[in-house]
Amino acid sequence: MHKSIDSKIVLYVVAQFIIISSLFSSIAPDYVNKVNGQVVHQKDVSFIGVDMKGLYTSTIHNNRSSIPFPDNYYNDSFKLITNAGMNHIRYVLSISFTGELQTVASLADKWGLHVIYDNHQFHTSSWLDPIRGSGFPPSLFSDNASYPYGSGGSPADPSAFNWWTKWWNHTITDNKGVDGWNLQIGFLKKVINTVENHNSTLGYEILNEPQIHSVDEWKKIGKYNTFMVNELRKITNKTLVFDTTIPVELHNLKINMTLENMAK
Repeated sequence: MHKSIDSKIVLYVVAQFIIISSLFSSIAPDYVNKVNGQVVHQKDVSFIGVDMKGLYTSTIHNNRSSIPFPDNYYNDSFKLITNAGMNHIRYVLSISFTGELQTVASLADKWGLHVIYDNHQFHTSSWLDPIRGSGFPPSLFSDNASYPYGSGGSPADPSAFNWWTKWWNHTITDNKGVDGWNLQIGFLKKVINTVENHNSTLGYEILNEPQIHSVDEWKKIGKYNTFMVNELRKITNKTLVFDTTIPVELHNLKINMTLENMAK
């Protein structure tokens, strides 16, 4: 009885069990890896699995969850996922803890799982939403009257509008004056350098649910994505995932969410 309850806790309470299905299709039967020049053979594979949180890697800037972290969390969870006939994990992370990432990658290898490492944000940052927010570090928000602490990071909040507008304009810096886009590249490179050589590593999600607030930002988002891909392609040729922008409002003329704009 206790084992059954523990198993449910592992997946349903801690891992935020959400069924997701992704299909990554190859354009050609093989391609040349731009990183090491090797010819890589591809085939179409369907990936079905779950969103999954970690312990330290999903910490909201020193605000640890009160839910106890089960012993053997990763091994037991991966075993349950595999036994359920799934082969994929979207691993949510807000902070890079090398030791925990190595554990995830090694055990995913063991259980034959394929992992997308998700650079996650929700409500922009814990700076704007201290209760539920995660993602961008407080150093990108402090000492700025345009987005005060605790003023809200959802798409409907003025502070989020102000911050994301500056993010797409490539004018966000940290409290030392370092460019925000380059800081994000540095974070992703740490993740990639830790897990890249594992067979279980399927790829990396550049940014979860970025916010858009005006129609002129589509081209700016395109420039951001191009910048990120060009930098990341210097060290990896694995899958890079672009997440959908929010809010998803097809009839909102302020953002004009059309397929043409989304492709920019």
